[in-house]
Amino acid sequence: MLRALVLVACAVLCLTACGSSKQAKAQQQASTKVCRATAEVLAKLQADIAAMRAAARTPTQDRLQGNHAINVATDRFLSDVAVAPIGNLKRNRLIDHAMGTLSGACEQCFQALEASRPVVNIRVGEKRC
Repeated sequence: MLRALVLVACAVLCLTACGSSKQAKAQQQASTKVCRATAEVLAKLQADIAAMRAAARTPTQDRLQGNHAINVATDRFLSDVAVAPIGNLKRNRLIDHAMGTLSGACEQCFQALEASRPVVNIRVGEKRC
């Protein structure tokens, strides 16, 4: 009798696991998919960061204001990241990467990036895609 109960319990657990594996796999695939618009925006933001990195390599005489190329690249990044359909944590992380490229090249650009962080909204969180 006990043996039969154990076999039934194992069968029920196995059947339950079989049904949920398909559902779990579908949920995992859905969570790893990135919206096409989001992927395009992330690629554009990465290109903006690369442009900032290239502009920061050129020598500047004024570390406070940087040079024209740094200012243009930073402005482009700030305008693109402000309208990007991404969450606040991802936005904050991209700003971290941008700030890392400008370390010591342009103090005003660094401050502009710091001011554009979504610090207040990070705790609330939001999903756009």
